Amino acid sequence: MREILELCVKMDRLADDLYQTLARDCREPELAALFARLAKDEAEHTGWWKGLLAAWDRGLLPELVNDTAGLVERLSGLYAEFQTIEFDTLGTLSVEQMLALAARVEFFMIDPVFSELIELTEPAHAGKRHAAYQVHVQRLVTEISGRYPEDSLAGLLATSLTRAWSDTMRLSAYATHDPLTGLYNRRALQTHLPQWAAWSARYGHPLTVLLVDIDFFKDVNDRFGHATGDRALREIATAMDEGVRASDLVIRYGGDEFAVIAPETGLAEYGELCTRVLDAVRAVTLDTDGDETLRFTVSIGGAVTHDAAGSPPQRLESLLAAADQSRYSAKQTGRDRAGTPIALSAS
Repeated sequence: MREILELCVKMDRLADDLYQTLARDCREPELAALFARLAKDEAEHTGWWKGLLAAWDRGLLPELVNDTAGLVERLSGLYAEFQTIEFDTLGTLSVEQMLALAARVEFFMIDPVFSELIELTEPAHAGKRHAAYQVHVQRLVTEISGRYPEDSLAGLLATSLTRAWSDTMRLSAYATHDPLTGLYNRRALQTHLPQWAAWSARYGHPLTVLLVDIDFFKDVNDRFGHATGDRALREIATAMDEGVRASDLVIRYGGDEFAVIAPETGLAEYGELCTRVLDAVRAVTLDTDGDETLRFTVSIGGAVTHDAAGSPPQRLESLLAAADQSRYSAKQTGRDRAGTPIALSAS
């Protein structure tokens, strides 16, 4: 994982250096200012990766990538292609050539591998990171589009860059997100939870997993229809996502079930986490077509693991089964509450 993050840092540093050189060598003040702005963006991107690298070195990130060797090979190939750019000749390029080179650089940097890494390593901040990069790409696209007609080669580059970025984001969303609520999906849970369990065991940090059911949700669909039910799911999903900490990952597990992965959360913090979720959902109101206002509650179950560093990691199935058992007790004792957490131990 460290090698992967180091390559990301190197690529954004190289992009930063390139744009600084273009800003220095470009004779058009407005275009030079654009390149300087793009260089500033790349310095911020470098900061993202450096922050993740520091988190890895402090033991705050799990080994999130399954095929590490394959990803290193992919990134190394991109970096090698990036290094073919001849910095010494940039001052001899025309304006059109400079913009074409910038577009080429951004084609490297919108490779799906980078968006996938952001989704894996910073799920709570992924939306903000993607939005920032979209603004970055749009700066360049706007400049090219304003200078050249759409049917020119430069105009075609701008259009292709926009479409490539849009396609990358759409494919990333399809793979890891639930289309109704926008939350991470079950596939993301199956990817993230084993990695966080391995991190917990490796470094001896606590980890909590919640399973959350909306109480009597079938009645909502039966009485008011599935369109109202879908609206309710979206509202509840948003409330839960905003109610937990930025480091917690909220997932639509299926139907009216949700899951929460909460790193650095042990038995002492379990109650506060559950209270956040319960209060967030209780605050949701939904007006129906019949002028009735719906309110909601949830039943929560939790599994907590906190073994000594170097312990064998808990299996995904064990964590989910324990959380489900805890959730069952919450339902049996009246719903609208959290069940007693089940502590799992490697011993």
